[in-house]
Amino acid sequence: MLASCSSELGPVVPQSAVERKMLGLLEKFDRWDENGDGYLTANELHEAERIGNVPVEKIMKFYDTNGDQKISHGEAQRAYHRASEAEKLI
Repeated sequence: MLASCSSELGPVVPQSAVERKMLGLLEKFDRWDENGDGYLTANELHEAERIGNVPVEKIMKFYDTNGDQKISHGEAQRAYHRASEAEKLI
């Protein structure tokens, strides 16, 4: 799964604390998807908020690019490539 986050071959190596947190969300995506629908909602992100010390509202605003109030795995993967943008928001 980690290789799917990068367009390059080989493992993904986070370069900053924000990238590590973003990679953590990807790694825990299925565990946090409590109802198994393939999406993360604000209610399912309280553990991410606690671990990352970032409010759920900010997490949703950054990751939910189509505005449907949920984060798909694809949105989470694409967000990893916008880590420099996330650095400015935190």
